[in-house]
Amino acid sequence: MIKQSTRKRRICGARNQQHGFSLIELLVAMFVLTVGMLGGAAVITVAIASNANSKFDTGAVSLAQSTMDRIIVISANASGAQLNTNMTDCNGTVHPVQTAAGGAPTTTISGIANGTQAIDFTQAAVPGYRMLYVLCGAGGAGYTGIPQTYDVRWNVGPGPTQTTQLILVAAKNVTESGNGLSQTQYFSVPITLRALRGF
Repeated sequence: MIKQSTRKRRICGARNQQHGFSLIELLVAMFVLTVGMLGGAAVITVAIASNANSKFDTGAVSLAQSTMDRIIVISANASGAQLNTNMTDCNGTVHPVQTAAGGAPTTTISGIANGTQAIDFTQAAVPGYRMLYVLCGAGGAGYTGIPQTYDVRWNVGPGPTQTTQLILVAAKNVTESGNGLSQTQYFSVPITLRALRGF
């Protein structure tokens, strides 16, 4: 009996000597958790902004392709009113699209594999070769987004042969708002498409 009660005292004494986290250990754990949560919040913010930027790029590509299609279907041999077409945006604004030789100023950029010319957005726009096109913000199932405005410019120049013309179409978002974040801090190069048109 005496041995058993001594043994119980030893076990209880060993249990009573165990301690929980100290205040310093708790503070260090909270600091590590806070740093991790702030890092996660920063990653989420950048991901949302990147998603909005990708959406703007997709809109620019679609709009540049649509403009390119309108220009390419008109033969370079056409004359007068046959050289022109129109595009209507979400607001009902009709934009004239001239397809005669000429257009937006270009700049030479080295390192572009399929040509060295690109539309120069730092120069003044040329009437008939530029439009501020508004894409609708309405979506399906009652979703209403922010309408986006794109600066679309094009140039019709000589092609690599005497029977072709090089068509350059570039588009960039100028609204710079989406998902509640300002996109001015994220640099985005204008989308540029190139194609040849035959006579």
